[in-house]
Amino acid sequence: MVSTENSTAETPPPAVSGIKRLRYKLEFFGLKLVETVVPRLPYAALRPLANALGFVFFHLDSRGQAVAIENLRVALGSAHTPAERVRIARKSCQNFARTMLCLFWSSNLTSENYRNYILIDGLDNDPIHRDKNSPGVYFLTHFSNFEWISLASSFAVTPGLVITQTFKNPLLGPVFDRLRARGGHTLIPPSRALIRMIKLLRAGGKVGAAADLSINPKHGAVPVRCFGLWTSMSPIAGILSERGGAGLVPSQIFPEPDGRFRIVYHPPLVLHPGATHQQIAQACWDIMEPMIARNPELWLWSYKQWKYKPSAAPEGQYPFYANPAKRFDEILESQTALLP
Repeated sequence: MVSTENSTAETPPPAVSGIKRLRYKLEFFGLKLVETVVPRLPYAALRPLANALGFVFFHLDSRGQAVAIENLRVALGSAHTPAERVRIARKSCQNFARTMLCLFWSSNLTSENYRNYILIDGLDNDPIHRDKNSPGVYFLTHFSNFEWISLASSFAVTPGLVITQTFKNPLLGPVFDRLRARGGHTLIPPSRALIRMIKLLRAGGKVGAAADLSINPKHGAVPVRCFGLWTSMSPIAGILSERGGAGLVPSQIFPEPDGRFRIVYHPPLVLHPGATHQQIAQACWDIMEPMIARNPELWLWSYKQWKYKPSAAPEGQYPFYANPAKRFDEILESQTALLP
């Protein structure tokens, strides 16, 4: 499998001041401390610790809190009261804290014991998984413990590729890359990722891809309707399916009451011949949206999911942070004209 989680294009590292360099080092040492301490904790301690950390961070991060509550307003509308939106946003922050703690704890997982913590449904009935020579794209979104889908795939499906992540602080990337390469994944730079993934698919391999939203429309994004609002999404699922001859398999992960997680692999998407990248991206998102609506506390609401909006959008329809962009209007006009 290949993880495209949070990958970005490679850019030369900018020059940093002495103060910023010191801050980067402090962040690195703090992260190394977390990497050292968390794996030594009992697994049962992660959930209450995440709830405590997420609660504190939610109330300290006023900007992220405002974005999350606004996203809930425009996405789910009157389905939730203002007080319920605050509660959902807080739980979303706690869920993300748990996801990160699980990532740092994952050095304890092996091919022998991972099923003690991760249950898997649907894989045995997946025709792409059963046929070792059938290429497949397993796609996901930033929902629940998304980091463990990639990790579990190395045990349950096959080890593959993990795209290295670029941070403003260049010292942090290698730490996360090392954690995500657990289970036998191979690290590759973003600049070569698409070519490597297509080659792997053409050889009958399996890859993973994230349904990333709010992609810069200048970078080849396609428009999709997300909770009734237009946003820009990566076309990677369509590109990989088209050029790699691969089926598309939706994958989701849910928390269990006993503390474990359950990964659900759905039947491959059925696409009509000649489907465009926009139509494929929309089909991928349409599988994910109902699950988010039913379990809103498990999605990453503090992320700016609607950075761009149509110039003609009514006031208040999109979040306060959304801005019109000429290129976004252009892809909306060109792509939506092709919709049935």
